[in-house]
Amino acid sequence: MSALPNTSTSASAPVVASRSKIVMMAIIAGAVITNIYSTQPILPLIGAELKVDLTTVDLVAGAALLGFSTGLAFLLPLGDRFDRRKLVLAQIALAFCFAVAAALAPSIWPLIIASFGLGVVSCVPQQLVPFAAVMSLPSERGRSVGTVVSGIMVGILLGRTISGVVGTAYGWRAVYGLAAIFMIPVWIAAAALLPRGLPSTNLSYGRLLASLWPLARDNAPIRQSMIVQALLWACFNAFWVNLAALLADGPLHLSSAWAGGFGIIGAAGALAASLGGRATDRMGPRTVIAASIGFVMLAYVLLAGAESSLTFLVIGVVVLDIGVQSGLVSNQTRAFAVDPKAQGRINSLYMTATFLGGAIGVMISGWLMTRFGWTGIVIFGIALGIVASVVHWIGGAPRAELKSN
Repeated sequence: MSALPNTSTSASAPVVASRSKIVMMAIIAGAVITNIYSTQPILPLIGAELKVDLTTVDLVAGAALLGFSTGLAFLLPLGDRFDRRKLVLAQIALAFCFAVAAALAPSIWPLIIASFGLGVVSCVPQQLVPFAAVMSLPSERGRSVGTVVSGIMVGILLGRTISGVVGTAYGWRAVYGLAAIFMIPVWIAAAALLPRGLPSTNLSYGRLLASLWPLARDNAPIRQSMIVQALLWACFNAFWVNLAALLADGPLHLSSAWAGGFGIIGAAGALAASLGGRATDRMGPRTVIAASIGFVMLAYVLLAGAESSLTFLVIGVVVLDIGVQSGLVSNQTRAFAVDPKAQGRINSLYMTATFLGGAIGVMISGWLMTRFGWTGIVIFGIALGIVASVVHWIGGAPRAELKSN
């Protein structure tokens, strides 16, 4: 692992955030991330109104994830150079604008474009994760990151629940309208409660972006975390983006409200992010990462019976969320340990890879669902888990890294 230059512009030690401040960051992060995932339960409603097939309507969800990846790549590094608080407030304001545009979209392609823009500016949660890491003692870093990630995951899952209910009752446009309205109190809360971010580098924006490649090239823990979590996130989104179609078109014949309702079930597994953070602090991230991959593969084995059994579907949802969320925290903590002064850029690399994997998973799984049905999704998820296992173990770190990274 190569040493990175010290580019800090401040000689003062970072302020350690109180537990209540970390929790507030988690709440704000969860609120903003709903902009990305509330689309998924209402995809059948969008397709029916705009008269497009499943493969095309899945592009709305895919565009949001692709936009999120773009924001992570091009906006997240700015957190090392500028005040993250100002970046967060600007992005929340733009999220309001894009949500309004989505609600008013006259056809599928304007909706896809608005969804992409909403995704770009909704990378706010990943501006907050480095806040939590930098403003925590090393012994509590995993716990703090886990708390914010738990907030993100609860937002993802409960956002789906609210979306499904609102979409069924009032139509899919109301979901985007509600998202826009919700950004107003979120902006006010962020303005009142977020601390001012201190830049850790004086590099120009161009040099910040240019520094991403050597950062990934020279640090194996970052590369391995990026690849493994991208595969796990593809598994996660391949399931959730096709759940509404499975319930509506399969033998169960359940509505979008039911698809959203599974977010409540999945939210129980969201606590795994916080527990995974604590386990990472105690056992080291590689042990937790291996367990996470195993949980994801087990989940897809259970989900093979989801077409005809609500029991298998419910258990599979919980196990999948436990695996993916624990992996998210442990991989992220491992990557952050490389250089505390490059948290924004490390998070940019890590989360860009993660959500790019999710976007690709959405697009491929939409085609698989159309062509091969639910069986294609299950095989896809298990195959991705196998690849993640191979990457994790072949890319094994030296023994010294097992606890430190």
